Amino acid sequence: MIQCDRLRKTYVAHERRGLFRRGKRREVEALRGVDLSVAHREFVALLGRNGAGKTTLLKIVSTLLLPTAGEVRVAGLDALARPREVRKRIGLVLAGERTVYWKLTGLENLLLFAGLYDVPKRLARTRAGELLERVGLAEFKDVPAEKYSTGMRKRLSLAKALVHEPQLLVLDEPTAGLDPHGAEALWKTLRGLRDEGKVTVLMATHNMLEAEKLPDRVVIVEAGRIVAQGSPTEVKGRAGAVPTATLTLAGTAPGAALFGAAALIYPQDGQRWLLVVPALTLPQAIAKIQGNSLVLENVQVKDSTLWDAFLKLTGTPFDDVAGGKEEEP
Repeated sequence: MIQCDRLRKTYVAHERRGLFRRGKRREVEALRGVDLSVAHREFVALLGRNGAGKTTLLKIVSTLLLPTAGEVRVAGLDALARPREVRKRIGLVLAGERTVYWKLTGLENLLLFAGLYDVPKRLARTRAGELLERVGLAEFKDVPAEKYSTGMRKRLSLAKALVHEPQLLVLDEPTAGLDPHGAEALWKTLRGLRDEGKVTVLMATHNMLEAEKLPDRVVIVEAGRIVAQGSPTEVKGRAGAVPTATLTLAGTAPGAALFGAAALIYPQDGQRWLLVVPALTLPQAIAKIQGNSLVLENVQVKDSTLWDAFLKLTGTPFDDVAGGKEEEP
């Protein structure tokens, strides 16, 4: 469905010195030779922090932005040579709330966009009703979008993107700014699309829970490059992110060498210590604690997460875990 080869994008910016003088010319590489393939009916999430290049990649695939170099094909079509034909096959939801007309009702918004895609009037009305039902807005179809909550407008934007039955759905931070209930409502719709397998989905996010629950494949983007990809489980395995055990010890400070190179020790209050070891080595750690007269107060075992994998693969935390708009250069 999507084939990106050697994609590069360089933004050029000029520093400003005063009102009328341009300063130093700067070049920022947003994408640095990205190769990406997305199969028909696959659900792929681009995972990365702010400025990693996710939105730039989505905009190039959606024909909103030209790459500096490289090739893009969508549904077998050259997206650079035949952008109008590609757009007919794409449903796009960008970040932000101004993706629908606030003065129009939910139903009027869908009918308007159906008309722009040349959907016949009778079919458009039927499809709009079905989509409003699907996203949970059927009872609010005659309410102006300006009266909707943020979560309702997000769901309306998703319905709008599906009104012409696209082959590819492109989502940029679909749950950014939503509370847990709003996010879960949107996830329910996206899970339905995934399970039905009727549309290919390419989504950008830096919501860890979203990336772990929804897609078939996660692609981690860092500084304009793809650093890892695979199912969430595969990415965690490749990063060496393993379940860990945290043990609370009391008394004399334990020696780090006693528990091996993989162990980490953190002082708490001078009398207590936290020992973090791989969960697989927990029995050996407990045996060493008992054999060295240390006092074990508590044990907690934590599964590895996509967050752990991200930190191992990139060495940097997210600017915002839960959401927020990505700002490209």
